[in-house]
Amino acid sequence: MIRRGFITAVAAAALLPAVSWGQTAPAMPPAMPDDNTKVIQITDITNRRTNLRALADKSGYTGQSPASFAFVVPAKTNILGASGGGHGIDTGEWPKDAQLWLIVDGNVYGGGGDGGNGGEVPGAADGGRGGDAIFARAPIHIIVTGKGSVKAGGGGGAGANGSSVGGSGGGGGFPNGREGAAGSAVNSDDQFNGVGNKGRIGTIGGGGAGGTKGNAGGDGGNAGMAGQSRSRVGGGAGNAVRKNDNEVKIVNYGQIIGESY
Repeated sequence: MIRRGFITAVAAAALLPAVSWGQTAPAMPPAMPDDNTKVIQITDITNRRTNLRALADKSGYTGQSPASFAFVVPAKTNILGASGGGHGIDTGEWPKDAQLWLIVDGNVYGGGGDGGNGGEVPGAADGGRGGDAIFARAPIHIIVTGKGSVKAGGGGGAGANGSSVGGSGGGGGFPNGREGAAGSAVNSDDQFNGVGNKGRIGTIGGGGAGGTKGNAGGDGGNAGMAGQSRSRVGGGAGNAVRKNDNEVKIVNYGQIIGESY
């Protein structure tokens, strides 16, 4: 268990970079954890499909007692959804009366959409959709501190169509989308451009570039942005927060990129 003062201090620290001289400090969230709230630090990033209910169960929660949990993403910790559009954090399923908080002092990113393959062989494909940074299956309070960020995964760039030259692959979306494969033209007389080249993978720095040989592939999208396309359809961006009609209250003192609905 942990005392309310610790959680209050973490949330209050978020106010400092957001307040300038002469401004009024933003209001604290309408509800804060009490002395019975159990705090779980999300520090294991080897399994990047972070499910809050699974973490609670691992800590001994059985679902039989009232649930009051505060999950903390520590500073300098990056939580990434799986490449191909995975969720950064999934709340999991909870009892109706559960009280949940997520305090983001680090970074939570949706997985990047994959770049589409180039054509003619293996065949041109659209870019894949980016993932949601936070996917809510239950009501939850989310506090993003002044050092924290929540960013939607970028869409993958579309692969280029092939013709007399090969189509290049699309770039992967922010932050980890896979690159699209290069395409080879059928019976091409252009030896140099008969084969396109693959795109680049997405990184935390941004979407990967599409391949440029033959017919160029589209670039992968940056955080919260769709993938680009020159001949097909780039993948759409994920959400910063996917509420799924749940009551999700967000207090943001840091950076949120992407839509929340």
